[in-house]
Amino acid sequence: MLGERLLENPRALAEKIAHALGGNAVERPGLIGFLNSRFDRFLNHLFATESVAPRDAGAALEGRPGFVWLVDEPSVEDLGALRLLEMYGMTASTASPVEPGAPQGEIVEVRSRDDLDGWFAVYSEVFGADPRAGAEWGRIHHALGPDGDGSLLLLLARVDGSPAATGAVFLLDGLAGLYCFTTRERLRGRGLGSALVHACHASARARGIEHAVLQATGSGRSVYARAGYREERSLPVLLSP
Repeated sequence: MLGERLLENPRALAEKIAHALGGNAVERPGLIGFLNSRFDRFLNHLFATESVAPRDAGAALEGRPGFVWLVDEPSVEDLGALRLLEMYGMTASTASPVEPGAPQGEIVEVRSRDDLDGWFAVYSEVFGADPRAGAEWGRIHHALGPDGDGSLLLLLARVDGSPAATGAVFLLDGLAGLYCFTTRERLRGRGLGSALVHACHASARARGIEHAVLQATGSGRSVYARAGYREERSLPVLLSP
């Protein structure tokens, strides 16, 4: 079942990023994953294989920003300084019957260094990533992007020629995983997020991939639902302080 594969794609992506950055594999009782950055939470993912105490999960991040995907939701008392985020696993066909409206901008695949700098500027502004993570994304794009193995495509939306929104799609084992969707606050409401989703689907279809998966925040669920995504289940995630 596709819904049972909600976290396979991000696990595989974290492993590929680890190879690109020389990251560290984590294998602890009840936890597996990869720590790849000291600067960017998105590059560090741990996955619980059984119930694990939040303090043990937090300690496994070794002081880095990161995500720990849990198998069950801990109590408020057990969280301590850690923050719990409720994410939602969603799936869709890449051949969605929903027709995208015309966005107020253009969508391009990141290929040049200038494109990557524009992509990271938006991504880091919205997500709050440390600017030092820009060099890491350069290495990731070199290894996994169009000049690498082609498994990770970064997409950039521009409005009047200026970087406005980002998206990414990781293609592996017949599944497209969508990530890194951001839009600068002053440029929201122009259809850029939906256009980026459909551009990711088009890239997947071009490779014969028919299914897509993503992990949405509560605020993003409605955007993805309009693009044809169906909610499968909630996914509790710990965030480091």
